[in-house]
Amino acid sequence: MNADALLAVDTQFPDTAALCLAGLPGRDGRMLDAVINTHHHGDHTGGNGIFKAAARTIVAQANVPRFQLAAAERAGTVEKQVFADQTFPEVWRRELGDEIVTAQYHGPAHTGGDVIVHFERANVVHMGDLVFNRLYPVIDRPGGASIRHWITVLEEAAVNYPADAIYVFGHGNPKFGVTGERGDLLAFRDYLAALLAQVEKEIAAGKPKDQIVALENLPGFADYHLPRPNRLGSNLGVAYDELTDKAG
Repeated sequence: MNADALLAVDTQFPDTAALCLAGLPGRDGRMLDAVINTHHHGDHTGGNGIFKAAARTIVAQANVPRFQLAAAERAGTVEKQVFADQTFPEVWRRELGDEIVTAQYHGPAHTGGDVIVHFERANVVHMGDLVFNRLYPVIDRPGGASIRHWITVLEEAAVNYPADAIYVFGHGNPKFGVTGERGDLLAFRDYLAALLAQVEKEIAAGKPKDQIVALENLPGFADYHLPRPNRLGSNLGVAYDELTDKAG
């Protein structure tokens, strides 16, 4: 937010979206210039209906509406969805007041529509759910996820975004929080790489999927084990499906 422009990244849920709009200091009834959805999941788009009346546009990567619709159809919540009214394939860039905001898609990762939002002059990089900070992630294979390419995305981000920026993460272990530095991207990259390596090793040893997903702790990543829910079994299962090219 600045004197000339307002923008929000993600909308969470209807109740929290309403609280955000009501309590946004300095807004004074002004319309938001844009809302950016970093991806399609409900904890990032669920408040779109609240923000829609207060924003000139809701923006997302081009794959997001179809993944959002497909997930809503599976959950029986289609009637609750409000979709982005402006989409882009790779890059959305705007000058908003004295700020330059860029949202960029780097390919499939956590889902098939994740974007990184860069506030260039403020030197803030919002990673959406591309980083679960010391926390087992959600890996949405039906929603277009790719662990292999997620690793690539994090490595590219660590090169292409400023070393001294403040990085904002979609989720984090309370011990580590939801803001950090560029090194945290590579720490999470290391987890994903170790996850694939663990499963690849077990597949090569001839273990079946049900034994592979029974692992309770991935060696070297004790911080990821808490707090619950423990998604390690799910992560191992998605890695198995990706490595054996089976539908998730």
